[in-house]
Amino acid sequence: MGGRCERVYVRLTPGEKDRALDLASRNGLTVSQLVRVLIQLPADYASEGARTAVVLDRTTAGGLEREMRRWGNHYNQAVHALNTIALFASRGGSNIDYFVEQLECANRNLEDVKSGERGIEGKLRQLEGTTLVDGR
Repeated sequence: MGGRCERVYVRLTPGEKDRALDLASRNGLTVSQLVRVLIQLPADYASEGARTAVVLDRTTAGGLEREMRRWGNHYNQAVHALNTIALFASRGGSNIDYFVEQLECANRNLEDVKSGERGIEGKLRQLEGTTLVDGR
């Protein structure tokens, strides 16, 4: 994307300016970012009824990335615990308490992943049919 060098000047009433500032503030945007978001909406957006536009900003994207990394960590820990059980079992290990402990650890980690997955799936289902707008 090239640098931003073009300007647009808009005259607003004091009420319109206050509304723009409030709307930008409530969404964690500057007024310039708000205008960029609004011009990304489809031209027939208003005529499509009550649809929702979703703004994915850097903070939200970073949060999603951290959550996915956390799930990967839990998943890796669970697989490591299962591999440890398999290794000891293949070597004739007989410490049942250790196996049970490792299996419970793997199960807890996989449950964390599943719980997070269900939460994100629910949020994604809510976003179906919305317009995704880049908030940069």
